[in-house]
Amino acid sequence: MDPKISIASLGGTISMTPSQKAQGITPKLSAEDLINVLPDIKGLAQIEAKSLFSLPSGYLSFEMLIEALQWAKEQVKQGASGVIFTQGTDTLEESAFLCDLFWDLPEPLIITGAMRAPEEIGADGLRNLRSAILCALSPHSAHRGVMVVMNDTIHLARWARKSHSLMVDSFCSDGKSYGVIAEGKVVYFYPPPPKMVLPFPYDLNKKVFLWEQVLDGDVGILEWVERDCDGLVISGFGAGHISLRASDLLDKVIQKIPVIVCTRTTDGPTAYHTYGYKGAEIDLIARGVCMGGYLSARKARILLWAILGNGLGKDSFKQYLQTLTIGS
Repeated sequence: MDPKISIASLGGTISMTPSQKAQGITPKLSAEDLINVLPDIKGLAQIEAKSLFSLPSGYLSFEMLIEALQWAKEQVKQGASGVIFTQGTDTLEESAFLCDLFWDLPEPLIITGAMRAPEEIGADGLRNLRSAILCALSPHSAHRGVMVVMNDTIHLARWARKSHSLMVDSFCSDGKSYGVIAEGKVVYFYPPPPKMVLPFPYDLNKKVFLWEQVLDGDVGILEWVERDCDGLVISGFGAGHISLRASDLLDKVIQKIPVIVCTRTTDGPTAYHTYGYKGAEIDLIARGVCMGGYLSARKARILLWAILGNGLGKDSFKQYLQTLTIGS
């Protein structure tokens, strides 16, 4: 009997076609519509297709993604060898990271999408979906958690990043890609990395604010953060630094909620013991801030939300960071 692959559509460009009622493209195609135009796949696997949502990815919520994850885990329980989500690429890297935090099964969960709509010349959606299916079918994909498959390239969820707003080769990894699909074969370059998995949060309403540092930026938002938020992630200058005015106001926030500082640059980690001026990493760490290391601010926000939703604290955040790299 052919292996079973379960595919859920969440919406996104891969499912969008022109609408007569409005200009531009909107989500209209179902998961079944996408599968029906991949006839060669039906000879490789039994396909279970379901449309969970039909939304632009910026409309998705944490609660929706957890609902999708619960469906995915049920599919594995019913015999699926792998699960695929199709969704929009605008938030795909964040969705993949969130899913990876809670995916504790050996079967792979693959997330894919498209940079071009199905009716465009050179549309990439069906190719990406086919590659995702091949990846999910590969026995070498087991125990690798959640992966992003785009443009015949495999990315670990923790490192996947959208680097261009429109190009087909938009997705990259912070570091070398994890693997490729070449001539129909799935090839990995690295063994599965260490992985920390969390239970689903019992509190989905934790509010973690992401605040980017900019030249001569306003700091009034910190009063609201202190009053109304459960956590703060700062996308800091350079190696993880904040302005002098922000530094002057941060102590009250630190005393009340966990504060994480990441780098706003697209590559490289935060520093830990290089810069000593006020608002730089040595000063911030001494005051109780946790540095984000190699984790992007967007993903750090999701991680902190998941940790707080489980009633955990900054130590769990630091524990997760230790799984990202080898060495100190």
